[in-house]
Formats: sequence, C-alpha cells, structure tokens
Amino acid sequence: MKLTIFTSIIALLILMSGCASTSYSVGKSFSSENVAQIIKGKTTSAQLVQLFGEPFTKSVISSNEEKWIYMHSSGTSSAQSYVFTMDVKTTGTQKTLDILLKDGVVINYAFTEGPTPTYTVQ
Repeated sequence: MKLTIFTSIIALLILMSGCASTSYSVGKSFSSENVAQIIKGKTTSAQLVQLFGEPFTKSVISSNEEKWIYMHSSGTSSAQSYVFTMDVKTTGTQKTLDILLKDGVVINYAFTEGPTPTYTVQ
C-alpha cells in the first residue's frame, strides 16, 4: 500500500513537470554589410530604402530632420518547469541601425550588432 502511494506521488510529480521552447523574430532583418555604404552628408533617404528597405520606425525630430531606426532581433526562449520552480532562458542576436537625416540626407548614424542579453529566471 505504501509503495503504491509513493509510486503515485512520484508519477504525479513527473506529470506536473515539463518543458517548452519557442523561437522569436522582431523587426525585419537587414544586411549588416550594407552599413559600410552609408556616407554622411551624401546618402539619401531613397538610397537607404534601396539598401535596407523601409525602416522599423521613423520619427520626426524637427521640420527638416528625421530619425530612422532599422532593428532586428531573433533568438530562442526555453522554459523548464520543476513542479514548484521554473527555469527560463532566453538567447539570441540583435542589430540596430539608428540614422539621423536632415533634408533627406544622412548626417549621422550608429550601428550595433551582437548577442541579446541572456536572461535566466529561476
């Protein structure tokens, strides 16, 4: 009888634990190599669209200035449940291209690319 109860408890605990994983992608991927083709004071907004497509966001700074942002982030998330606790991990890559335009011409830009911060929650 005691063995049956113990076996039932173990089976219940195993059934209550589990795991899941998923992939994510935010923004539209763009070519990192094309960033080298941007020339401050020369590259136009039309050329940017040819190189990268439409930006993720556009913001008006003033009557003749805009900020365009190209952003892409992708990776995986996984979760493991241990009855009373959970282990969640997120990994991936991200890249961001911030561009400042004045009168439709690039006056400044910044590009970053690398791994997304790795999160582990327990």
